[in-house]
Amino acid sequence: MALNFEKYANEGNSFVKTLASNLGHPEETGRTGIILRSVLHTLRGRLSIGESLNLVSQLPMFLKGIYVDNWEYSEKPISIRKKEEFYDEVERMQDLYGEQKFDWKISTAEIVGIVLSTLGKYISKGEFEDIITQMPKPLKELFHEKVQR
Repeated sequence: MALNFEKYANEGNSFVKTLASNLGHPEETGRTGIILRSVLHTLRGRLSIGESLNLVSQLPMFLKGIYVDNWEYSEKPISIRKKEEFYDEVERMQDLYGEQKFDWKISTAEIVGIVLSTLGKYISKGEFEDIITQMPKPLKELFHEKVQR
């Protein structure tokens, strides 16, 4: 089977445009990419390696690339126990990836929820449930709130 990188690029661009629109800023695809990467990398940091591999297996190629970009193996997931810590880490990642000023008049909580909901197109309910089981109670609430389908 031949790789069709143009198809992956088109799918990726379409997804980012959809996400930008869902965030209320269809013109901000560059910033939307930073948000997507920040949420995925924060989630990745909180999951075990096994669960990350289960998750990435469901993602289309363009999202796999974003998910694994700069991934460093760690035996133990980062310690994020509360929703606020998750949001703080997303904001830290945004800053790390070049978004120093980010104000779309919606909270980071809303942004994370929109990203997770939009990712739901590719991630099965069962996989979201598996992810939720690895989270401490406050983060379980975050995912239950944001991934209702």
